[in-house]
Amino acid sequence: MKVGPINAFDGFPVWYKDENGVRLQLNVDPNDPFSGITSADLPDPSQPVSFPTNYPGEAFYLQVEDEMTTGTGERARLVLALEAAFANEVPAAGDQIVFGRVRIRIFGLQPNVEYTVSHPYGIDTFFAEPDGEGAGEINFTEDIGGLNGGEFDLAENSRVHPFLQWDPTVEPFAPPGYMGNPAVLHPIVGSLFIDAFGEPQNFFRVEGPGIGIGSPDRTTTTGLDPDNCIETRNFTVLGKISTIAGVDVTRVTYTQSVSSNGLLDVFATSDDTAQTINVTGAGIDSTLLEGTEGQYFARVRYTGARPPSAITVSNVSDNPNSIKEVVPVDFITATANYNTDTQELTIVASSSDSLGAPVLSISDFGLGDIAIPVTGISTTNLTFAPAQVTITSAAGGERTIPVTVTGNPDGPIPATANAGVDQTVLINSPVSLNGTNSTGAITSFSWLQLAGTPVTLVEANTATPSFGSPSSPTSLSFELTVDGEGGPSTDTVNVEVIESAPIPIANAGANQSVQQGTTVMLVGSATGNVTSYQWAQTAGVPVQLTTASTASASFIFPTQQATLTFELTVQGPGGTSSDSVQISSIPENLTITRVEFRTGDAEWRISGTSDVSSAGVTISIFNGSSLADPLLAQVPVDALGDWAYRVEDSTTQPGETRAISIQSSSGGTLINVPINLRG
Repeated sequence: MKVGPINAFDGFPVWYKDENGVRLQLNVDPNDPFSGITSADLPDPSQPVSFPTNYPGEAFYLQVEDEMTTGTGERARLVLALEAAFANEVPAAGDQIVFGRVRIRIFGLQPNVEYTVSHPYGIDTFFAEPDGEGAGEINFTEDIGGLNGGEFDLAENSRVHPFLQWDPTVEPFAPPGYMGNPAVLHPIVGSLFIDAFGEPQNFFRVEGPGIGIGSPDRTTTTGLDPDNCIETRNFTVLGKISTIAGVDVTRVTYTQSVSSNGLLDVFATSDDTAQTINVTGAGIDSTLLEGTEGQYFARVRYTGARPPSAITVSNVSDNPNSIKEVVPVDFITATANYNTDTQELTIVASSSDSLGAPVLSISDFGLGDIAIPVTGISTTNLTFAPAQVTITSAAGGERTIPVTVTGNPDGPIPATANAGVDQTVLINSPVSLNGTNSTGAITSFSWLQLAGTPVTLVEANTATPSFGSPSSPTSLSFELTVDGEGGPSTDTVNVEVIESAPIPIANAGANQSVQQGTTVMLVGSATGNVTSYQWAQTAGVPVQLTTASTASASFIFPTQQATLTFELTVQGPGGTSSDSVQISSIPENLTITRVEFRTGDAEWRISGTSDVSSAGVTISIFNGSSLADPLLAQVPVDALGDWAYRVEDSTTQPGETRAISIQSSSGGTLINVPINLRG
């Protein structure tokens, strides 16, 4: 499957083309009975389609649907579609998305039993999930495409190709220019999959224990057990064959100098079948672009002191012509090099407009825009090498280039001694020195006492020697020497030996009320001589403490209503003491921004927000005016605090109260929210 040029009208691709060469276009005409769009799908049904103010929230290049009845009287539904929609559901420029969809929904099955579903785009196997009412269900949706706006080529990775169409040998035939009629069931062709009997999978088949008993769609295929299989070969098909190839303009750059007339380089794309594409504009002759495989190019001479303010590229093979208007810009030639020895970034750049000599600037590496001198050479001192730089021109050109690197490699970290923090200890007590925070490629440690009552160092040639403190107060000093790459290096540490000391008094700080999912700081302190701090959780939902062995620790509050207790223990020469602090959660703030049920296609659209946006928060939606009513769905809250539930062809209708209620796993609730019913 291939994606075509972008339509200037709505920002969606003009077409998608399958491996059979069939191009399908987006059809948003509410007056076309085969579009699947009605005036009710527009924000203002009385006005014509316009983008983005009066545009449907979704439309289709292809939509193939089928439905059967199981032996228990429930529905089995298949949807195969190449769908156009919007990342945030509301039509907006930059939010356009296209994805291939495979949706399978089957109800009234045996729970925890395996079922096999065969369809034109493959075979899928499921274990029916318990529905909470004693039966099982399959509720599967696979959407593959660019779901964040743009990236239309990602839909090519979906299963929805080659495009399915009505069987052209079976009457009635598809309306001219269309793949079928979305209101009429009909046999189809197009599947590349072959079943076990050597037949193309132009059918919808479900196999599983007892699914055919009592079903009007029991299989009639020889070799299959009708008690355990249902199938149908009639589908509705929506799809309009594209009558135009369209055109995209990927680049229009100009060149002009004192010694030569101006030139335009025009690059365009279209379908890879032969297209007639020309370029016109003020000061240029109408010129045809040459090319193959969908790539087209022309070099055009223009007259006048400046290039045309705009040029028009037209695909005249289309009826009506596809047109794109583009402003020519200059072309930037540039190189960028970073020298590790001089720590200089050197950029050499020039514009194709040597006559106008527009100002060139460098950006994209954190220092703001830097103008390039008229010589075309810029040298900037940097302590790092950016991976790439972007050069812009006052004439509109822009070029992003990678940075090459020359010079010698950086040397390793030199051996650097760190003898640890000064200590205060009691007489006749064990003492350990700590050189483990020394850095670099260290090959040896060596400790030496410099001052104070002599002591005997045990394992003086390691990072952590020890000794017993003298029996009377004194001041000791020790020197650590480390050797290795770039060494040797020395550092000293002092140990004050005292006769007695008061017990330090811990203070864990004031109790706090915080928002769920946020980072909480525990800020402790102590009076007296302190040698260590240690935080520990003593009550509440377990959390992971960071920097628990310092005065200030932190953690992420869980996404639920809770109260947590923490204890700070401080130690010093005089002993230890502890203090506790409680951290409680602020109640969650929930909102609902939409509650809608569309009766025409049994579609729920419910959305809202939560001020708890951490991973793992779920919203439970109940179909009624209280939390005791039946559960409709559970949906996650995303990283921005938004949540949404949207499902078509729902088997659940609004309850008698025409309201919903919601409850968050973080504790928030909203009760008896009215449902907006639409046709």
